[in-house]
Amino acid sequence: MNASLTPSFIRTHSVMGTVASVHVHDDAEPSVIDAAVDALWLELDRLEAVFSTFRESSAISRINRGELHLLDAGAEVIEVVDASTWLEHVSGGAFRARRPGDTLLDPAGFVKGWAAELAAQCLDRAGLRQWYLSVGGDIQTRGASGDGSSWRVAIADPNSDDACAIRAVVEVSGEAVATSGTAARGRHLWDGRTGRPSDSLASMTVVGPHLTWADAFATAAFVRGLEGIDWVANFDGYRALAITSAGELVHRADQWAAPAAAA
Repeated sequence: MNASLTPSFIRTHSVMGTVASVHVHDDAEPSVIDAAVDALWLELDRLEAVFSTFRESSAISRINRGELHLLDAGAEVIEVVDASTWLEHVSGGAFRARRPGDTLLDPAGFVKGWAAELAAQCLDRAGLRQWYLSVGGDIQTRGASGDGSSWRVAIADPNSDDACAIRAVVEVSGEAVATSGTAARGRHLWDGRTGRPSDSLASMTVVGPHLTWADAFATAAFVRGLEGIDWVANFDGYRALAITSAGELVHRADQWAAPAAAA
């Protein structure tokens, strides 16, 4: 997933096993933008060090080894675990930070969007108002693009072997866009109710004000299948668009303008 238009400023960074990119269209001093983006990368790196299940020194790994009690792991860890527990409840168990029957904690399905939105506050604090941040293709935007038009975010075709194939485009101004599905990593999302990979859809995209919840809702809604579209609609400001394994676009007509969701 990517946003269109040539940015006035762009930088990339490897983090969380993926690539993050920031595009800034503000008319601001380059030194101000550079400092804000440097702070953004440092914050993402810090959060990865706390939550990565692949790093032995992370708080999550230490909790899983019994070396650190959850309540001693710090406010951010408790916040993420509390949010993951709430999401498990409201999703009917479709989302879980632990596999059924597994005591190991793995909040990765929640952390990426949460961490990206938290780190993006570095841009807000610098006074920047026209930008988007993409972390692994999940995007938080502010304002509009440099020419005043909405950000146009492309959704990959999960049923195509062409990595550049686009199935849909959505337009946003200040909203977040997150997609869960099979395009990049195959069938890697598992159903918290069964412990097995979910295979009812090819992708689920959620648009809403906060990347934290757009990303989390997209993961849970993907697992829930087509009824996940109506489930997402229960949350104010959020809407979902599904792509089936047969390539059909499915969405609620009362939430989407057809041209914005069409390829």
